[in-house]
Formats: sequence, C-alpha cells, structure tokens
Amino acid sequence: MAEFIAEMQERLLPEYEQMKNYSVFTADQVREIVSRRERLFLKINKSHQSITDYLDFILYEKHMHMTIVDKEKKMHVKLTGLKASIATRIMRLYREALAKFNHDRRLWSNWIKFSKKSNPVEVAGIYEKMLLYHGDSPDLWVDAALWMYEFNRLNIDRVKDILLRGLQRHPDSEALNKCFFDIMLKEAALANSERNLAENTLSEQDIKLERVEAVYRNSMVNITQLDYFVKLLESCEDHQELTGKLQRMIIDDMQEKFPREPGLWDLLAQRELRGFHLGDLEEEDLDTSDEEPASKKSRSVNARSLKRRIQLCVTVYKSAVEELQTTEMWNMYLDAMLALNSDGKAERILKQQCLADALQAGHRSQLMGVKHYATLRKMLCTAPSGREAAVTILTEALKNDSSVEMHELLLATHIQSDSEPLIYELFNKIHKTMGSEALPLWRSVILYYRTRQDSLGARRLDEIYGLACRAAWPEFGELRSDYLRYLWQERSVELARKEYAKLAILPPMSLALHRQMVQLESSAAVRDPASHKYWRICYDFMACYFGKTEPRVWVEYLAFERDHGEAKNISLLTHRALTTLEPQYVAAFEAERALAYVGASI
Repeated sequence: MAEFIAEMQERLLPEYEQMKNYSVFTADQVREIVSRRERLFLKINKSHQSITDYLDFILYEKHMHMTIVDKEKKMHVKLTGLKASIATRIMRLYREALAKFNHDRRLWSNWIKFSKKSNPVEVAGIYEKMLLYHGDSPDLWVDAALWMYEFNRLNIDRVKDILLRGLQRHPDSEALNKCFFDIMLKEAALANSERNLAENTLSEQDIKLERVEAVYRNSMVNITQLDYFVKLLESCEDHQELTGKLQRMIIDDMQEKFPREPGLWDLLAQRELRGFHLGDLEEEDLDTSDEEPASKKSRSVNARSLKRRIQLCVTVYKSAVEELQTTEMWNMYLDAMLALNSDGKAERILKQQCLADALQAGHRSQLMGVKHYATLRKMLCTAPSGREAAVTILTEALKNDSSVEMHELLLATHIQSDSEPLIYELFNKIHKTMGSEALPLWRSVILYYRTRQDSLGARRLDEIYGLACRAAWPEFGELRSDYLRYLWQERSVELARKEYAKLAILPPMSLALHRQMVQLESSAAVRDPASHKYWRICYDFMACYFGKTEPRVWVEYLAFERDHGEAKNISLLTHRALTTLEPQYVAAFEAERALAYVGASI
C-alpha cells in the first residue's frame, strides 16, 4: 500500500511543481496538500471502503479546483494545466466510486453536474451508464434527452433513441411523452417549409409535423389525463403558425374524451381570451389549396381586439355553465371574470359588466359559492340603493346555503345599513337555529351594539350576553369573560362582581373566566386595598374547581398571599394544595412553587 501511495504522489509531482513555480501556494501549504492527499488516497484504497471516503476526496479536490480559479483571478495568470489535472482526477474519482457504489443516484447526479461544466463532451456517456442502473426513473430519461438535444442538436437520432428506449420502459410517463413531443415540434419549426411543386412532394417541415402527430397519437394510447393534453396545447401555441391542424386534432380528442370536464371548458375559454380562436383552426382545415398563403401566420393567429376576445371567452363560459351546471364550473367562470377585472386599464366597463352579469347568473343558478357572493355584495353596496338588493339576494341565497359565512355577509350588510331591527331579527334566528359555530356572528352583533352607545344597545347587550352566558357550549366561555370586562369598564365594578359570583358556579366551568376576574380585581386593588377580599375569592373559586389537576392555580394563589395577602396563610394553603392535588401533579406543583418563591416564574 505504501508503494502505491508513493507512486500516486510521484505522478502528482508536476502538479506540485506548478503550484510552486506560479507561487499559487507556499512551500508549507504544498506540503500540507501532499499530506492531505496521502491520507485521502489511503482511505479509498483500504480493504473496507465506503462511499464517504470517495465523497471526502471529491469534495477536497473540488475545493482545490475553486481555490485555483480564485487564484487565477487574483494573480491574473492562466492555470489551465493545473485546473485540468484536478478536474481529470475528480472525474476519475467519480468513475471509481460509481463502479463500486452504482446504486447511489445522488452521486451520479453530482458527477453529471460537475461534468457539464468541466467536460461536457463526456456527459452523454455518463447519462447512458447511469440509465443502465437507474432507468426506472422517467425523469432521468428526460434529463438525458434534453441535455443531448441542447448540447448537440445535430445528433437528433441519438436523442430519439434515448426517448424511445425510455418510453419502452415507461409508456405512460407524461414527462417522457411531453419531452418527445416538444423536441419533435422544435425540429419541425426549424425545418425547411418550402414545398417542392415539381415533384409534388411534402416539404421537410410537413414530414416532421407528421412525426409530431405520430408521437401524439402514440401517447394517447397510454395517457388519459386532461392536464397532459393541456400541456401539449400550450406547446403548440408557441408555434401557432405551424400547428393549426394539430391543435384542432388535440382539441377534438379532448372534447371526445372529456366532454363534461370543467377544466376543458375553462381551457377553451382562456384560449379565446388569449386570441387562439377555435374558428381559425377550422378555417385552416378547410383550406386544401396547394398554394402557400401570403401570410400563413396572420391567418392562423387572428389579431382580434381585446373586446372581441373577451366576448368570445364569455360566450364559451356561458355555454359551459349551461351544459355542465356544476358548482366547479361556476367557480371557474366567476374566478375568470374576477381575474379579468384585476386589470382595469383596458375595456374596464366591459369587464365590469361581464363580472356583474356572471354574478347575477350565478345567483340565479343557485350554484354560486360564498366567495363570489361576497364580491357581489361588495359591488351592490357601492351603488346607490344597492344595499336593499344585496339583502334580497343574500336572503335568497341563505335558503340554499345556511353556512356561517353566508350569514356573515347578510349580517354585515345589515350593519352597514344600520338596520337594527333586521340585525336583531337575524340574531334571534341565529341563536335558535345555529350552534357553537355561530360564535363569530355573536361577536359581530355584540360589537355592533357596543358601538351604538345608547340605551337600546345596553338592553340588547344584556340580553345577548345573558344568552351567551347560559349557553352550554365551551366555546362561548370567552363571551362570559368579555361580559365581565364590559360590565367592569362600562357599567360598574359592583355589577361585574355580582355577575361573576353567578357565572363562577355555572357550568361549563372556565379557568379563563376566573383569570379574567383576577386581572380586573388586581387593577382595582391598586386604588382600593379593601378589594383584596374579592381578589382572594377568585383564587378560592379557581382552587375549588380546578385545584385537583392544575398545579399552577395553587402557585398563583400562593403568590397572591405572599405579595398582597397574609403571609400566615401560606403554610396552610400549601398543605391544602398538597392534599387536594392528584398525586401525579404534586411534583409539578413543588417545582413551580420553588421557582415562584424566588420570583423566577412570577
């Protein structure tokens, strides 16, 4: 082994000489490089090798390569031979590593990535070797084909061979079929389009377009997903002047395979908006003249005005919702109209009218969702006397969709109009028919009455808070805390304390309620030390109802007695906590109490 290492180091002598001659490294640094490489050589030549040994060596040499590149820039010299020597060694290390660890796909990918920069001529061969071991991944066949095509377009036969072999293993791969289609389409676009009239033969471009069509037909046998056809059409749009017949063929197949798929109708409508009118493709099919048109592109891509494209787009969507009559199709139609109105610089009035018409039609269909009702409400409420129309529409919509979100829209409309009788009427309906999920609606109604600042608002608040406090849903516990805070701040401290005494024993029990009252009482104690007894009552309630399983309750109670109460109670309270807590919570109590004693957690 020592002899082998010595031989390897001897081969590297010219490289070290260059480092010294060009003053790339000092003598000490070169000796360190020699020593480091010797250790790395030993690791990759030991009897039990691991992939990590090779990776360490490769990473070291890559770092060395980058260092040489930096030195070139700083020293303004060319170190081509030095870089080439290191790159060759890296390539050899990859080759040796993969001969032993060919299962590691990441190592193959790193080798290819490095080779694309340092030795691109070798990349095609590396891909071929990689596919022998990892041909089970369609993406690798795609990567190999794309690299070969971009690196050397003249070698199209090798690219086709890669793709055909990949498709033999993965005939249903969308990525592979799409890659084959795109490459053949690019080749057709680059081909000669001149027709040989004397011999009455097809042009080179026509022949290659027939091959594109053949690739498409073959893929149809194994792929039946709509998205695949959509991607092919997008590729065709990049070569609109060539692919009219092919687009017509793809669209016909889509209409046959997916007649009731909302995505198909959405695609056709969006194509109209972009200017790819279906009628243009039909006109091109009818033209069988041997004479080439004067402007093939101008006939295929009709330069319609934005107004006309919008009208054609809307026409398709209207046909779609009439044909399918599904919520999904209506959502696509309405989303498209909203997207259209996101840019109001051109044809603003027409776009707004299209959106308004779609929203009204969506309401009549009874298939429109909350999101679009929100848009319709917003549009109506900005118009004079539009709020009445919004109330009518939303009331009708609630018959089909009684969700919280739909109720929120109607409630917001009433609040915006300050229609107190209608708000109160809707609230009564909500609390009788809806459960805990209606909590956001209760909050909105409470906020409305609190902002009124009048006697009616105060009466309504007492009634609504009373209903909330008697509700058995745990989620409504936060409204109890809100009520105490409201009484304390807006009415009187005595009234809040009186209400707290009732709520403290009313199920479902809520620890948050007692902590809210603790917070309120602590603020009062600053002004009135006599209120300490009410403050202590809060802790008594907490200990009574939650003292078995909440060690923190006792710690807070002790902290109160220590800082604001009577020190003599601490010992008795500690004993009470230890006897009340369930055994599994005692240790946690002791730990928190120790921290609280020194003020670490309070």
